[in-house]
Amino acid sequence: MQIRLKGMNMKDKITKKDPPERRSESRETSNKFHSVEMKLSNLPIYLFKLKDISSTGACFLVKERSAILQHLEVGLRLNMRYHSEDEMKPSEIFRSEIKYINKSDKKPYKGHFLVGIKILEKINSDDQPEDN
Repeated sequence: MQIRLKGMNMKDKITKKDPPERRSESRETSNKFHSVEMKLSNLPIYLFKLKDISSTGACFLVKERSAILQHLEVGLRLNMRYHSEDEMKPSEIFRSEIKYINKSDKKPYKGHFLVGIKILEKINSDDQPEDN
């Protein structure tokens, strides 16, 4: 499996030590969104539970053998559908950017990649194309 990371190869990106904390915002569980839906051309729709949420970003877990990893890269911008904890609220679409893809060697996320996303802007659902 090959994962494309702009400007670096996988050996440079994945280390056994945790990288230093560089996020400017505190992370906490939010009740606003609990999952994100991603659709890439020629792939099924993927739904991921959000972790480590801030007001402008979050991360989600991807199994290390998942086919979608071959299509993700740092800097990739996608229209993603965010689902609220409150099932009565409609989902919202935001232009989002992949900020990092890190392999986790620690429990409970061992065997997964952590994919960090940043929310860039809200997209009007009428403007949403079928594929990103």
